[in-house]
Amino acid sequence: MGSAPVPPLPYRARPPQLLLVVGAVLVVSAGGTAAAVYGGGSARVLLLALAAAAAGASAWGSSARLRATEETLAAAAVALAVLGTDAGTPLLRGSAVPPLVLGAVFLVLTRVLRRPVTWPLAAWLAGQLAALRALDGAEAGVVRTAGVLSVAVVGLGVAIGARRLVARVALGTTAPWWVAGVAGALTTAWSADAPARWTSAALTVVAALALVAARLDRALEPLLGPPVAVPVLAGAVSGAALGGALSAPGPGAVLLAGYTGVLLAAAAAALLTGWVRGLFLPAALAAGGALVVLSVGQLMAGARWLELVLLLLLTALPCVLVAVLRSEDRPVAVPAAVGCLAGAALVAAASGLIGAGAAAGGLGLLYAVSLGAGLVLDPQTRRATVVTGAVCAGLAVVLLVVARDREALAVQLAAQGLVSCAWGWHVWHTRDPRDGPVEGSPAWRAGAAQLVGAAWTAAALADSPVVEAYTLPAALGLLLAAGPRLADGPSWPAWGPGLLVAAVPSVVWAVVAPGSTRPVLVLVTAAAVMAGAGRKAVRAPLLVGAWTAVAVGLGLAVVALPLPVTGALVVGVVLLAVGARRERYPVAGFGVRLAAMR
Repeated sequence: MGSAPVPPLPYRARPPQLLLVVGAVLVVSAGGTAAAVYGGGSARVLLLALAAAAAGASAWGSSARLRATEETLAAAAVALAVLGTDAGTPLLRGSAVPPLVLGAVFLVLTRVLRRPVTWPLAAWLAGQLAALRALDGAEAGVVRTAGVLSVAVVGLGVAIGARRLVARVALGTTAPWWVAGVAGALTTAWSADAPARWTSAALTVVAALALVAARLDRALEPLLGPPVAVPVLAGAVSGAALGGALSAPGPGAVLLAGYTGVLLAAAAAALLTGWVRGLFLPAALAAGGALVVLSVGQLMAGARWLELVLLLLLTALPCVLVAVLRSEDRPVAVPAAVGCLAGAALVAAASGLIGAGAAAGGLGLLYAVSLGAGLVLDPQTRRATVVTGAVCAGLAVVLLVVARDREALAVQLAAQGLVSCAWGWHVWHTRDPRDGPVEGSPAWRAGAAQLVGAAWTAAALADSPVVEAYTLPAALGLLLAAGPRLADGPSWPAWGPGLLVAAVPSVVWAVVAPGSTRPVLVLVTAAAVMAGAGRKAVRAPLLVGAWTAVAVGLGLAVVALPLPVTGALVVGVVLLAVGARRERYPVAGFGVRLAAMR
C-alpha cells in the first residue's frame, strides 16, 4: 500500500524563486555591511557598481523572459543604489538631490525596461523621499501646503492609468499626502491672509478633482469605496476651503459664500446629464452643502439675522429653477423651496425682525400654496410638497401658541382648516371612480382638527360657560373628519362618534341642571335629527335622536319624581319594552325598515 500523496503547498513559491530572494538579500546585506564598515567614497562606488551590475542582470533576465529574475535583480539594484547614494545619511533627512537623481534614473529605466514593476515603483518612492527631505523643517503655511498637495496630485496622476500593482501602491502611498495636504490647506484657507487663503483653496480644489479623476480608473475603483464616497469627500473639502476663502471680508462675503453654494448645487442639478452627472453631481451637492452650512453657521454665530433671512429667501429661487427644468428632481426641489421660505419666516420671527403673527401668516400662506401646487404636480412630488406645507402649518400654530396670541391663533386655525377641507374636497371630487369609495383622508381630519381648535380658542376667548360651546365643535369636527363617508359610507362609523359627542354631554347637563331651556332645545334638536335621518334613511342619527329623547324624558322624570315612583316607572318601562318586543305587533315592521337603513 503506497503512501498518501503530499498535499500541495498553500503558496506558489518555487525553489528558484526562494534562491533568487535569498541571493538578493545576501548581496544587499553584504553591500550595506561594507558601506557601514568602510564608508567613504570607495564604499559608495562599490555599491553603485553593484547596483549597475544588478540592473544589467535584470535587463538580461527581461530579455530572457525570466520574470522572477528580472524583478528580484531590479529590487536588489534599487536597494544598492539607495545605499550607495545615501551611505551614512539618515533616510528621511539630508539633501533632496540624491533621491531626485535616483528617481530620474529609475524613471529612465522604466522607459527602457517596461516589464518590471520595480522601476516605476522605485521612481515614485524616490520622488516621495526627495519631497520629504525638501519639506523637512518647512514652516506650516501655504508653501508647505503647496508642496504636500503637489506630491498628492502627482501621486494620483501616477496611479491613474498605471498597471494594477503600481496604481494601487501609488494610491496607498499618496493617501497620507492628500490627507495632510488638505488638512493644512483648510487651516490656511480659514486663518491666513487673502492671497494665501485663495491659493490654499485653489490647491484643495485641484487635489479634490484629481481624486475624483482617480475614481474613473477601474484598477483603483475597489480601493475607493462606494461610488459616491470619493465625489462627496472631494466636494466637501472643496466647499470648506472655498468657504474659508470667500468669507474673509465680512458678513456680506459670508452671505455671498452661502449663495454661491446654493447656485453651485442648483446649477449642477439642473444642467449635468449622463455619466458626468453621476460622477460630479454628488461632488457639487457636497461642495454647495458645505458652503451653505458654513455660511449659516457663521451668520448665526455672529447674530447676522437679516443676512441669514436673505440667504434663505434667495435659496428658494434656484430650487424653483431646478423644479422647472428637471421633472425628476421636483420631489426634492419643490419641498426644498418651501422649506427655505419657512425657515426664513421662522428666523425672522425668532430674531424680532417681524412679529409672530406676520410669520405665522406667512407660514399659513405657504401651506395654502403648497396644497394648491400639489393639485398640479405628479403624485410623488405632491406628497412631499403637501407634507412640507403641513409642517409649515404646524409651525405657524406653534409660533402663535408661544407668543400667546389667542386671537390670531383662532383666525389662523380657522383659515388653515378651511384650506385643508377645501383641498380634501377637491381631491375627493376629482378622484377616479374606479378607485372605489374614499375612506376619509388626512386632509379631512386635519381640517376638522384645525377648525375645532379655532372654535375652542374662540370659546375660551369669550369665556363661554355653556358646555355646548366645546362639545358641539368637537362633534362637528368628528363629522367633518369622516368626510365623504357621511354621504355613502356605513352610518355608525361616520355619524355615530360625532352625534354621541354632541348628545351625551347635553343630555346629562339637561337632566342634572333643570330649570333652563336646554331640555326643550335638546328635545327639539333630537326630533329634527330623527326626522331628517328617517327621510334620508340613515340609521345612526335616527337611533341617537330617539335615545336622546328617551334619555332626557326619563332623566327629567327620575329627577322630578320621588324615589318609589321613579323605581316603579323605570321597572314598568322596562317590562313594557320587553313585552312589546316579544309580542311582535305590526310595529315590528319598523325593525325591518330599520335594518334596511345604512
